[in-house]
Amino acid sequence: MNTPDEDTVLKAIEDARRILGEYIAPGPRDAAQTVHRLLAVLDREAVVRALDRIKQRRTLRLVE
Repeated sequence: MNTPDEDTVLKAIEDARRILGEYIAPGPRDAAQTVHRLLAVLDREAVVRALDRIKQRRTLRLVE
């Protein structure tokens, strides 16, 4: 079972994969817009905080 933090990160990864999938699909491409969309998904405060907490928990387990 995933923690809420893991769910937040997984959702962001799914969104980023969707955005990249749209970029590589046939048709016109806008690299700048794609990067902007990826940043909007991956740099959200909730995602950044969730990643920080996941890393902190992992570090604490290694120390124990």
